[in-house]
Amino acid sequence: MASKQRAAIHTFNIDDYLNRFIPRPRFYILPDPISRWFGYRAPPKGEAPAPVPPTSVLLVWLFSFLGGFIGIAIIENVFRHLPMLGAYPAPLIIASFGAAAILEYNAIESPLSQPRNLILGHFLSACIGVGITKLFRLLPEARFEDLRWLAGALAVGVASTVMGITKTVHPPAGATALLAATTPEITEIGWWLLPLVLLAGSLMLASAMLVNNLYKRFPLYWWTPVDLAETKKDDIVKAKDVEKDESDSSIDLESDTGLPQAEMPSPSRRASHGSTLHKKPTVGRSDTMASRKSHIDPQMKIQIEIDRVIVPDWMELSQWEAEVLEGFQVRLRDGTRHE
Repeated sequence: MASKQRAAIHTFNIDDYLNRFIPRPRFYILPDPISRWFGYRAPPKGEAPAPVPPTSVLLVWLFSFLGGFIGIAIIENVFRHLPMLGAYPAPLIIASFGAAAILEYNAIESPLSQPRNLILGHFLSACIGVGITKLFRLLPEARFEDLRWLAGALAVGVASTVMGITKTVHPPAGATALLAATTPEITEIGWWLLPLVLLAGSLMLASAMLVNNLYKRFPLYWWTPVDLAETKKDDIVKAKDVEKDESDSSIDLESDTGLPQAEMPSPSRRASHGSTLHKKPTVGRSDTMASRKSHIDPQMKIQIEIDRVIVPDWMELSQWEAEVLEGFQVRLRDGTRHE
């Protein structure tokens, strides 16, 4: 029982519980000129498209400058015209969004810069930072000032853990929690920090969508790279489990082909056998890969199929690595669906 509990903790993934309630984005129902600004790209039809040439580094630098300048300028000017927050004016900017701008316009393909991480990372960190600071402020004022350092350290530590559990890790959000405890201007506005970070995050996301989609795709996903309509918990399997399944399936092949096990054709001849077995023809590089497949050690390759991802027995995947592989699986599945 104890070993099962340890395994459950080691493999805990909050999306296994949340994804069933998260609707699939429906940007595909919009016209292409509109949906592309939300990061949606229609899957290829027919032959695979030509590979996209790498983006010029000068173009990346140009758009990172434009994005950072435009995004921060919009937030600052909106904040300048906000009404009083209780008895205090709104700050000109929340400093952590300067760091967020680097991610949103310079590292747009990183999981850390996707909408879920940007919006929820800052919001959860703001909740934690303000909540912990409010508890410390129950102390006498002089004592609170002496312990600001402890409130800031505790806020960042708790925010880091919560972002990890909720898969909303966004490094600049740690600064949001820290500012709530250590910066008097932010401390005084208290819970007003929550709507401010939601507003700033939404404005930065909107400007990032406009700027980044001029030369690349952004966001890559809104909630998760996994297809929410076809989420499967056990798609990633170990190679040893696949070998066991394939050995067990030899009995089923006997009943399908009508041949006793001793007379079963070899794997290289099964495709030409006149039976219910069917092998879909492949073209291009798939032919080369198929001819080399039998010469590759199963323990030294990762195999992505429509219904599963096979990894070597010795390989332990992080949550982010598993999501990347599942993202490729979704693209493969979408391409097959639209053939």
